[in-house]
Amino acid sequence: MVFRSSACRALLDGAAVGADPVSRLSPFALSRLAVRASREQRNSVSLWRAIAARATQVAPSMQPTDMSVILFAFARLRYRDREMMMRLAEAAPAIMGQFRAIDITFFLASYARLDIQNKVIFNLFAREVARKLHDFDANQLGELVYAYARLGLRHELLLDVLKKRVIEVMKALKPWHLAMVVNGFARLGVEDEHFFALLAAEICRRISDFPGRPLALVANAYARLGVKNRFLLEVLGDEAFRRRGELEPQAVALILNAHAKLQITNPVIFDYFAQDVPRRIKGYSLQSLSLVVSAYARARRPESELFQKVGDTVCKQANSLYPRVVASMIFAFGEVELRHGVLFYNAPGHVLKNLPSYSVDELGMIAKAYGKFQMVHLPLFDAITSVLPHRRLVADPSDQAYLAGSDPKDLLGAAIGGVEATDEGSANPLPPLPRVASLVWLLEAYARLTVFDAQVLQLLCDAIVARAQEISAEPELVLAAARGAAALSWAHPGLTALAATTLERSNGRLTVEEVEELNEVVQQLSALANEDAAQQAAATLFLEPRTRTRPTPQVGLGQPGLNALSDGIEESTIEAN
Repeated sequence: MVFRSSACRALLDGAAVGADPVSRLSPFALSRLAVRASREQRNSVSLWRAIAARATQVAPSMQPTDMSVILFAFARLRYRDREMMMRLAEAAPAIMGQFRAIDITFFLASYARLDIQNKVIFNLFAREVARKLHDFDANQLGELVYAYARLGLRHELLLDVLKKRVIEVMKALKPWHLAMVVNGFARLGVEDEHFFALLAAEICRRISDFPGRPLALVANAYARLGVKNRFLLEVLGDEAFRRRGELEPQAVALILNAHAKLQITNPVIFDYFAQDVPRRIKGYSLQSLSLVVSAYARARRPESELFQKVGDTVCKQANSLYPRVVASMIFAFGEVELRHGVLFYNAPGHVLKNLPSYSVDELGMIAKAYGKFQMVHLPLFDAITSVLPHRRLVADPSDQAYLAGSDPKDLLGAAIGGVEATDEGSANPLPPLPRVASLVWLLEAYARLTVFDAQVLQLLCDAIVARAQEISAEPELVLAAARGAAALSWAHPGLTALAATTLERSNGRLTVEEVEELNEVVQQLSALANEDAAQQAAATLFLEPRTRTRPTPQVGLGQPGLNALSDGIEESTIEAN
């Protein structure tokens, strides 16, 4: 009997689904259905399409809690319906005042997890968050910071308010949310030494409560901002070593990269993972491997076994490679002066095949490595030469965003109502500006391999001189650029003047040997310039048309010209006789 009833229920269930009851649900019932389906991990695409269609229809009559619950259910399963989210964003401002703190948190966190950037709705909610700030608990503050940071939305007034509130409730933050706060403010480029010092003190106090991944996020955040807190990094390194068995590959890569970037050496960690990464290399993604080798290259630790194993693994996954990984790998091998024949043999083929996808920074990294190893690969450099004139190397005077900083990752777009965002979603995004170091690396590689192309050399020197304000902070780059130009006997007036100015203003930023070398290079470039000027003046004088011409005599009977001519002929004839 029980068997028959269960069979009948199965048949009725099929009939009910065919009748599509979702289209008749009220907003409250629809939100309960979405929560239940997300908790039970129901991955039926047709079910979620029906929920999205019904939510689009009843969006104007939804309450804030219903909106937030439905959005969070979609975000939990990583299902995204743009039309539904757009309709909910349009209906939300009308009932903005009814949103509670938890509703705002779920609403914004869902947009962040699904990578939907809506500047208007985030700007409106920023005012609502500031008005109801004391209603948010510590964990909700962490989610808010994460939401704005993930989408790259920067609202200065909101960030100031959030910093004050985070300091008040800092001790109530859980380790995960504390890591989200640190990482969120770092991704938004908030440089507040006092704020990060307080966060570091709280993290050190509760370091034993942090799992492996939050440890990596904290280390990555401080490395991103360049905050060199030695005590915090040492505590993080010791705790990471204690939890080394539970660290994920990405966490290992972030921790190593943070120590290397901040130039805080931890021999125990680097020695251990130099042996552990090759043992567990199958669990590492390409991105994690590129971070690992970059960290060891920054720390100047040529671990031959590690690099050999990583190179073999990357070559086996050749079909999955993308430009950033190739450039990072080649550059890291070049920095520690370790060659991997198969990798260096096949990398130019990947560059030629995917040349439009490679940025100037990535081409500069590859060129520097090949120049360091004296590997003259003419097809590779011909490709670089052909693509450089079509790339953006210098910012236009009207591009204020580029004048603000040299790092393309930190560039922010135009402000809309107090919110700044990156140009990822704009109709005509500006191409990212390369680092000035990449331009120097390219010039240096051309000089090392004696690859001479007048157009590219002029282009690179012009770009370096145009960005003199950026390169003047790193005099060693000026020395490298001037050295490369001198090696190719390319006397660029602007670069010569820049090198001379750097020599005058070095003020201890260069070593004695570097100052002497820069002095010799400046003299060599000046001599080349004088020689070129002299040759040009001689050529101009030789090719200059004559301004004084001998008058043509008018020959005719009874004219003075004829008489003079005849007298001269007679005199010359008499002398000859």
